[in-house]
Amino acid sequence: MGCEPPWADAKTGKVVHVVGHVTDEVFSFLGPATSALAHSGLEQAVVMIDDMRYRHRLPNLHESAELVLTPAMRNPVKQWRAVLRACRAALASGPLHAVHLHGILPCLVGASAVRAAGLQARLLYSPHGSRSLDRLRTIGALAVFLIRPLLGPLRSAAIVTVPREALVFESWESVALVESPVSEVFHKVPRSESRHPLIVTGGRIQSARSVELFAQLAVLLSDEDLRISFKWFGTVDAVSRLRLTAANVGVFDVASDAECASQLAAGWMYIALDGTRGFPPFLAGAMAAGLPCVATDCTPHRELIRDGETGFLCQCERDMIGRIAALIDSPTLRARVGTAAREEAKRRFGESRFSASLLAAYAVNAVDLEGVGVLGVRN
Repeated sequence: MGCEPPWADAKTGKVVHVVGHVTDEVFSFLGPATSALAHSGLEQAVVMIDDMRYRHRLPNLHESAELVLTPAMRNPVKQWRAVLRACRAALASGPLHAVHLHGILPCLVGASAVRAAGLQARLLYSPHGSRSLDRLRTIGALAVFLIRPLLGPLRSAAIVTVPREALVFESWESVALVESPVSEVFHKVPRSESRHPLIVTGGRIQSARSVELFAQLAVLLSDEDLRISFKWFGTVDAVSRLRLTAANVGVFDVASDAECASQLAAGWMYIALDGTRGFPPFLAGAMAAGLPCVATDCTPHRELIRDGETGFLCQCERDMIGRIAALIDSPTLRARVGTAAREEAKRRFGESRFSASLLAAYAVNAVDLEGVGVLGVRN
């Protein structure tokens, strides 16, 4: 390894984000992160694989961040070689503050590029619900043996977006919980329930499971007298669209946070079915918009919802239908739970809280960080 450069501990320099494949979970963190870091005066470069499905999210990245897109390729070896070349170019273009690795494969590639260049830049790792974490958690200490040796003697820390991920990194020097923020447009959008019951959900999914469950729910609750309508916000594939349409579910592609918030405001409730692996941005957005949320009882949803207070967690289909019926029958219940959800979202997912948590995690200052999300700094 080369000698440690004089800028390694500086509060200036560039942050290089290595992302690889993107998802809504990644963008919900990365967009606000680039804004917070830009406002702190740090330059940035974002290395990622170009995915047409998420092109509409690129404007969420701060305009000052240098965007390095590598073309999407079918051959994974060629794909990650291209990402490696892009990393090397980004690392060579100026003094570094830190390198943030978003996901397990970006960790492999980015750490390799840093070490090959002989740099001593601090590395930050965020799993964002990586499937590899499930395996690592099952086998326990392999999280240390598989990831940390890749980073070698480099100074490294973990930044996680959901509490369950922190358990994997208990032996690291530092681990910070920095929950993704929800855009202010969700927090501020006025509630305006539709005239008749409207049940909404959303997502851009890799699995058809959520589509199947929501379509089944729409069929079960289809009754001319009830006049319940169903809407899905977010992109789906052609087969899923046909399935939803057949169940009389409207599908609306929302391209911006403002459009999504405006559409959510008319809903009577939000249904969260399959849990995400990382931070669930659609559920958090619905809470911020003041919708009472009915969710399947799984770890990702338990980390956001307090059952009976800020939403409802359901063990089975019958339980979910019962909660939906209760919310339809009681405007008072909808208002109470929706207001509590909005207050919880404001407390946890506000942009100012996110910025404070993120900048503290990047600096790793040994100060009292209680209330801004840092779980601990261990030396």
